[in-house]
Amino acid sequence: MMIKVETAYLTDMPNDIINEYGLSKTLLTRRDTIYLKHVMKNIFLYGNEYELEEKLEMLQFKSLFKYIEFLTNKLRMIYKIPRNVLYDDVDIIVKTPRSHFIDNLELYKQLNPLVVLDFDHTITNKRFHTLYNYLTNNNYKIIINSANPNQEAMESYLNKYNLSKPYKIYANKGKKKKIVNLKAIAYSNIRKPIFFIDDEREYLEYGCLLLMYCYRYAKSGKMYNTTIFQK
Repeated sequence: MMIKVETAYLTDMPNDIINEYGLSKTLLTRRDTIYLKHVMKNIFLYGNEYELEEKLEMLQFKSLFKYIEFLTNKLRMIYKIPRNVLYDDVDIIVKTPRSHFIDNLELYKQLNPLVVLDFDHTITNKRFHTLYNYLTNNNYKIIINSANPNQEAMESYLNKYNLSKPYKIYANKGKKKKIVNLKAIAYSNIRKPIFFIDDEREYLEYGCLLLMYCYRYAKSGKMYNTTIFQK
């Protein structure tokens, strides 16, 4: 009996063969390239040129050419994913929904992903503390990138609630500096998958432009995958 291709497509793959021949890298590269394709499609096919210009100006890209240069370098890094990434169940590379934050983070753990966190209304939401402890207990590299200029207050809050100190804290003075620093983080960690959690959609839109995997943290404690995708 013949099986329809769409039914069996990239499903029940032989883990030993996929891992032995380095095809897990191929599947992971496919996954990240698809994300890049969606970002570019929504920017350049469905997006608004003038809105993009405004956002690139806010990010301090000197020209569209410089932004394309960034996208090109990010694509190059996707193809530099090491061949020795191994999975007990390779199907998860294809089947894990981007809406599942923890599952996605675990998927990329071998690549030492970076987790960028907002402070006010994210870390300061006590419902978030469980997730923060999960990240630190599992040795994920955390950077706090906040528009709050008071680093001492942030450190005091972490100490008060017995939350581990992150890898770095950026206490930016205001919205624009926070956004520009988000770009600096993307550049200095261009080889790494970057996950970004914030309670404000505007910041997350800039994260999407920088090819981060973005999640909005709601006051209720729920987290929502956030993109710039229209289609």
